[in-house]
Amino acid sequence: MDWIEKKIEKIVNDRRRGAAQLASSAIRILMAVCQRSESTDLKELARTIKQTALSLTQARPSMAPIRNWSLVFAQRFLAKTNADFSIREAKRQGVLIGKELLALQQEFVHQQVEATRTITRDYESVVTLSYSSTVEAILRYGLPPGCRVVIAESRPLMEGRRLFKNLSADVTELRMITDAQMGLAIPDADLVLVGADAVLRDLSVVNKTGTYLAALVAHAHGRDFLVAADTYKINVTMDSHNCILESKSGREVWSRQEKHSDNVYFDITPRQLITGFVSEKGILDAAGMREHVQRWQRLEKDLAL
Repeated sequence: MDWIEKKIEKIVNDRRRGAAQLASSAIRILMAVCQRSESTDLKELARTIKQTALSLTQARPSMAPIRNWSLVFAQRFLAKTNADFSIREAKRQGVLIGKELLALQQEFVHQQVEATRTITRDYESVVTLSYSSTVEAILRYGLPPGCRVVIAESRPLMEGRRLFKNLSADVTELRMITDAQMGLAIPDADLVLVGADAVLRDLSVVNKTGTYLAALVAHAHGRDFLVAADTYKINVTMDSHNCILESKSGREVWSRQEKHSDNVYFDITPRQLITGFVSEKGILDAAGMREHVQRWQRLEKDLAL
């Protein structure tokens, strides 16, 4: 199954796509296992699905959706297939499960856009940073006409520029700034909206480095700070004290001084700085999101493979 390892390695090395998009890739890998498996034994196929899902949970530790969607796929597959299933039917069921989960992801984004619309009718300016496919959808479809969008570029790989390019045809008032200018842009904004790679069990948020700084500025100037995070971004196995933050090569920061350059990709924003979470369940405050943390804590036992 060398091809599976290569597919997972692509997720590990992907610097372009956000957590939600990589979670979709994880689902497609599990679907491909069902489609491409040459196994004629149901137990062997189930074992491969389980092993692949577990490998995916370790691919990007900072990105909770990859873990959660992979575990949910495996749990549903194992629960739905039984000894009475033919291997052909089990493979078909695996593909159907994957399609259902991918559709559910898209429905979540639609619900998050609709939730944002309920609070942004009179907004004139929003600041964000880096790239998030969910934030992109919200900024494209959830803001009133003429609302100004300011994007911090997000060093070192400038993911914010991708968001700028993607929105340039639909958002008329669009500005790009360096990360260091967030302290100037946020006081003039109605809202700071960011994505999330994970919501930890203490409700702190893991996201691209710079998010914590944006939250501090928003707090200092009394601006709302919303995190676009569906409930599948919750990681109940970690909190802000034991979370693993990915680091990459210092070459991305300064190629001539690679050994002397730090390049931590994610930071942690404390719960106290977060106004709310834009989820598939609506705009949730800390108490509302905590209910889903507790739900995932119960599910974690059911999802144990």
